[in-house]
Amino acid sequence: MGVRKGPAGASVVGRVAGGGWRRGLAVVLAAGLVGALGGCWGGGAAGDGKVTIRFAWWGSEQRAKITNEAVQLFMRKNPSIKVVTSTAIYDAYFQKLATETAGGNAPDVMQMSDRHLQDYAERNVVLDLRSHVGKEIHTADLKKEVMGLGTLGDRLFGLPLGQTAMVMIYNPVLWEKAGAKEPALGWTWDDYFEAAKKVSGETGGKVYGASDFGGIESWFKVWLSQQGKGLYAADGKLGYTEQDVVTWWEMATKFRKAGATTPGEITAVNPAGTPLPRKLSASEFQPDSTVAPDAWKAYDNDYKLAPPPQVGAESGIYGEPPMLISVSARSEQQAAALKLTDFIVNDPEAAKILGMSRGLPANMTNRTAVASGLTGSWKQVYDYEELIAGKIKVGPPAPPKGAGALFTLFDKYYQDVMYDKATPADAAKRYYAEAQQTLAG
Repeated sequence: MGVRKGPAGASVVGRVAGGGWRRGLAVVLAAGLVGALGGCWGGGAAGDGKVTIRFAWWGSEQRAKITNEAVQLFMRKNPSIKVVTSTAIYDAYFQKLATETAGGNAPDVMQMSDRHLQDYAERNVVLDLRSHVGKEIHTADLKKEVMGLGTLGDRLFGLPLGQTAMVMIYNPVLWEKAGAKEPALGWTWDDYFEAAKKVSGETGGKVYGASDFGGIESWFKVWLSQQGKGLYAADGKLGYTEQDVVTWWEMATKFRKAGATTPGEITAVNPAGTPLPRKLSASEFQPDSTVAPDAWKAYDNDYKLAPPPQVGAESGIYGEPPMLISVSARSEQQAAALKLTDFIVNDPEAAKILGMSRGLPANMTNRTAVASGLTGSWKQVYDYEELIAGKIKVGPPAPPKGAGALFTLFDKYYQDVMYDKATPADAAKRYYAEAQQTLAG
């Protein structure tokens, strides 16, 4: 089902739809680097006289299937353009992308993470789309609140592929059986602690009330946001203090020591997925963009979506794209690449195929059309987004260079805490020092 790796667009409810969990908010579940619709990342002019472009993304097998259907539609509508596609799990995707770009052979169109955007923009890998807006690229119908992550100053390097928000997935059957307080807007971390303990107690420790959340920077980000802070300041430095990390890891340790969350050996990476779908946990945080249409298979239909607990009055939940779509600045077929990019983001027929495989459509006209036909898991996500609509915060701009490394670093140092090899204070001190050094370059 899923693996621990990936950022916020890379995993969640089910690692079923799009990403990993402990190493990435997030991100993905696809089975290795595979080629589709014509093989690996090739390119240039096709032997049949068609223009050939390459389109690469990370994600689950289901996302690959849906995206390839949309690409097939694009080629039917644009018979002079052949699209070769490639997909991979999050880490493998960026390893391959780094190799390709170093050799001057990046895909013409690529899915992009906000954590990597500045690095690729600074190296002139991705195209500034600003001068193409209103021409080949259209943004009039895109939700303005989710445009920020693709921008660096007045430049636009990526269009939003959707909108996602943090959600708590939980098993309502176990919750009710334990007499735990039902999650709702405004509930607190103390409420979560007591509820998770009850579930663990009711099951005799066979199923823990929650999966350990301490090592996931994406969830730390929401907790910070609840207190008016962010991961990064305007100057690109850390937006939080060492003590914030200590407090967060102390809270996670409190949960774990009380048996409310999973111990390290269960939380750790497992090919079978994270603790919740393995029936070892009754709740997990995920980006709602990873809730697939068949997510019920992972949870035997015993799951609901709820807002995360809060520190105070702020939900801390950002509305932001789980991933971006960018065009190679070095593409020899730029016109075709721009056409595909605009199609994936704005075409109404493509939107019906893509559904909510990358979160709510960023194009509001398409979102309205797609919403009317939603059922099952995606309908639950839509209803959840409607519930929190008045509480969502506008997403921040693209993070500074080095942000991708910090995501992994945060989890690395928490491992010592999770396995009781270091106190939260000691681990936080070492993490914070290395994090500052990483951002300083």
